[in-house]
Amino acid sequence: MNPDHANQWKDALLDEILEAISSSTFLAETLIFKGARVLARHIPDVARQSLDIDANCTQEFVDKFPDRAEQARRLEAEFHVAIRRKFESQNPVTKSLEYVRVLPQPPRNHPRGWNAFEVAIRVIDASLSSPKSVPTLRLDIAAPESLSEHSTQEIEIGGRRLRVYSLERIAGEKLRAFLSSTPAHQEKIQRTGGALRVKDLYDLACIVRNTPLTETDFWNKVAAEFRTACESRFVDCDGWATFSAVTDIAHGNYDKDPTLPKALPFESAWPAVHAIVQHFERTGTTPFAFAMPSVPGLGDGTRAG
Repeated sequence: MNPDHANQWKDALLDEILEAISSSTFLAETLIFKGARVLARHIPDVARQSLDIDANCTQEFVDKFPDRAEQARRLEAEFHVAIRRKFESQNPVTKSLEYVRVLPQPPRNHPRGWNAFEVAIRVIDASLSSPKSVPTLRLDIAAPESLSEHSTQEIEIGGRRLRVYSLERIAGEKLRAFLSSTPAHQEKIQRTGGALRVKDLYDLACIVRNTPLTETDFWNKVAAEFRTACESRFVDCDGWATFSAVTDIAHGNYDKDPTLPKALPFESAWPAVHAIVQHFERTGTTPFAFAMPSVPGLGDGTRAG
């Protein structure tokens, strides 16, 4: 399977996996979906392809099943049943589930409780000339985060409802995610080797095109979601100064990223992000800083999720 065909296959199959998840009451109540694939549901003309699924687990799930091994077992069992039923309901039946594996990330408990999971899904597709050559699908499930009444909403997937991040929350989290990948924050959390998340700049520019800064009610909600998201992961922001400190790195990485459509260059995306942050500065959202309590083992290089 060539790379383009593999990406098309993954993209279509991930849509089927989302439909399978929506059919499981347990998974629909346990997971809150986010990321570029959900963004495309909010803004259908977003051109950037997403080849994974991102979600957070709910606090209710963690409280009900505090043992991580049990969390992984329950998720794995529910994914297995939901996906198998989805494939078996199709006519003709061409796909079968080889395996689902839910792996804790990090393997041992994160010192701050930011325990995540990576879900690996392997599918056999009999309609392909080489069914065994298909790529593995991946879902990333992050730890619960603080949410407001504006953070989530429900959308229809496969005739059923799934809880997803609202567009306001996605915008706020993408700003937070970009800042969390900067050298300044990496130094704060004693982590090295992370790449600057330039894909978030593209997505934020698409959100601005869809919802201009003149729609102040929307962007005021984004500001609140941004601060809440930053507080939950101890991400600081001094306003535009924090972003502008990485302008050159962001520009270089953005131009070299082969997955970003050329129709929206850095010269358009960066000013859009600047306009968002200027709104935050005018409304007093920034600056803010959140001190991290000292926790043994913090500098272990694990991700927050």
